[in-house]
Amino acid sequence: MFNSDAAGVGIELRALTKQFPGQSAPAVDNVTLDIPAGELVAFVGPSGCGKTTTMKMINRLVEPTSGEIRIGGEDVLAMHPDHLRRHIGYVIQQIGLFPHLTVGQNIGLVPKLLGWPAARIASRVEELLALVHLDPGTFRDRYPRQLSGGQQQRVGVARALAADPPVMLMDEPFGATDPITREHLQNEFVKLQKELRKTIIFVTHDFEEAIKLGDRIVVLRERSRIAQYDTPANILAHPADDYVAGFIGGDATLKRLALMTVDDVECEDRRHDPSLPQVPSGTTLREALDLMVASGDDRCCSPSGILTFTALCEAAGAQVNRERRAANGSRVKKAEKEKEVAASDR
Repeated sequence: MFNSDAAGVGIELRALTKQFPGQSAPAVDNVTLDIPAGELVAFVGPSGCGKTTTMKMINRLVEPTSGEIRIGGEDVLAMHPDHLRRHIGYVIQQIGLFPHLTVGQNIGLVPKLLGWPAARIASRVEELLALVHLDPGTFRDRYPRQLSGGQQQRVGVARALAADPPVMLMDEPFGATDPITREHLQNEFVKLQKELRKTIIFVTHDFEEAIKLGDRIVVLRERSRIAQYDTPANILAHPADDYVAGFIGGDATLKRLALMTVDDVECEDRRHDPSLPQVPSGTTLREALDLMVASGDDRCCSPSGILTFTALCEAAGAQVNRERRAANGSRVKKAEKEKEVAASDR
């Protein structure tokens, strides 16, 4: 299905609309969007703007009023909904684990419905628990009530990956966890996505989460009208209008720090100093800065050495310069193209 065994596939939305009975205006109004294969695209917008409804139409938990949806070139609306959903991973904030099933049984449910042999299911459960950093021997036979919130979310992600779907839909999956657990889950998920390269639609109301996780971001107005669709760097550097700028807020420079991790900074001092605050691989420069401020120290220890406040600022400045050069290059190319069009029209 979707011409893929595991790798992400493209998603196309064409004039997608949803009007619920009794409503005078559509909840989702004429959305057209192309989502590249293997990318995580974050849907971000205020509560009630229609981002979750848009996402739920992709796996037909909500049936569209009109429009087209294609996944890997295949018409989603021509498929049986149950068959479709077994080939799309789905993770929600409430997790949705079955309380009467063990962790292993929850993860293996979709493969069982697909008719996988028991031995293959057992192997897949072991593989996925290890992938989300839960020891199979410890957690496989536990019930959801015996897990912490963060552990339950890890199991929810593992269950969504169980049948190796090319597409995953994630609706504020880390929103119900505490800030520390949420940060850990985000960092782990960034690493996981780099390895798996699924096509993911990630719904969030948190712009900083969208920056950290998204290859691209869709900023939505009411009724899921698209205000801007671009990379995090381009949206931060060039918001499309006052609405997008307002959504970013006044600390765009600080938010840019979330585009880089400590792994991107080459430390002059490569020693490991256990007396300094420790930051693991994958920590964003924004998180490293927060740790420096909280600890009162202008240094922290990353996997590549001692990261100083000065080095952090220099890395951020280099990022801004790269964005400016890219933006200038885009403007030059656009101007040249407009000249070519004008010349051909003469």
